[in-house]
Amino acid sequence: MKNSIAYFLFAAVGISLLAFTGINKKSKEGFSSSFSETLKSAKAYTLEVAEKMPAEDYSFKPHDSVRSFGEQMAHIAMSTKFLNDIFIKGEEFKFDPVATGKTEKMTGASKEACIEMINSNFDEVIATLEGMSEADLEETFVFAFAPNKPELTKEQGFLFIRDHITHHRGQAITSLRIKGHNAPDYRPF
Repeated sequence: MKNSIAYFLFAAVGISLLAFTGINKKSKEGFSSSFSETLKSAKAYTLEVAEKMPAEDYSFKPHDSVRSFGEQMAHIAMSTKFLNDIFIKGEEFKFDPVATGKTEKMTGASKEACIEMINSNFDEVIATLEGMSEADLEETFVFAFAPNKPELTKEQGFLFIRDHITHHRGQAITSLRIKGHNAPDYRPF
């Protein structure tokens, strides 16, 4: 009888572990598709913010020490592609702050150019994510911008990209409101 109970408990624990592992694996496999939807929503929300500002107000700066609204929009688009290229795709780190600043100013001066860049760069990041396997998402890179240079997974890299978009979009929304324009309703994803 004791052996039967021991075998039963062993089998129950084993099945539970297999089921738990399967559940975790199943939810993990869904990152690409679920996060792809998150990025598509972030793109739509960012485009909505970009559309709300009239073209003549793209040069508006709430303070001399910050980017103009258009520069914020250009920065979102450019940095999203840049972070995807170096962290996710593993391309060589090439960053020229002077050239980047000039491009942000030039692109940011045009509502049309900002919207075009947001569309194309978000689409590239989404396509990169959708083309990745679970194993690809577990690959790591060194996050060189942080003081302690931690090693992150590419999945964490995508989460950082989303956080960066959210940060700068929030700044752009503040500019919209300062200029008296209605900001789009908040959406979490």
